Amino acid sequence: MSIPFNYSMYETKDVQVTVKEVKGILSFMDRELLFEYKVYDMHGNALSNLSKFSIQLEHIKRLKYKKGFLFSGGKLILEANQWAFFEPIPGSEQGLLKLNIKRRDKNEAIRFSTKMNLYMSQQRLDNMDE
Repeated sequence: MSIPFNYSMYETKDVQVTVKEVKGILSFMDRELLFEYKVYDMHGNALSNLSKFSIQLEHIKRLKYKKGFLFSGGKLILEANQWAFFEPIPGSEQGLLKLNIKRRDKNEAIRFSTKMNLYMSQQRLDNMDE
């Protein structure tokens, strides 16, 4: 199961503000979340090659889907146990990553969030039994 995402990030240097957009796909494979993404400038020109980053699901503290307005998608919000886990991903702040989901992918994102939360709950229960 994979979900396309995008989000904007802003960089400020003195008076100049630079807007960059990150577009990619989030998928779940072998107990890991895999991020594949590219960084674009505000004109749509690619600033980076395809980058890949994976994180163990056990390092995710919270994952939730937040609804958007009527005709928009929403956000998939991921929170890591430690700040350093999301450090390689551009635009992450304090171990938090907010991925914009388009309206057409809304139902997949809701299913993805639900499945990941059920999986994480089951893992925590299994750890408690040991």
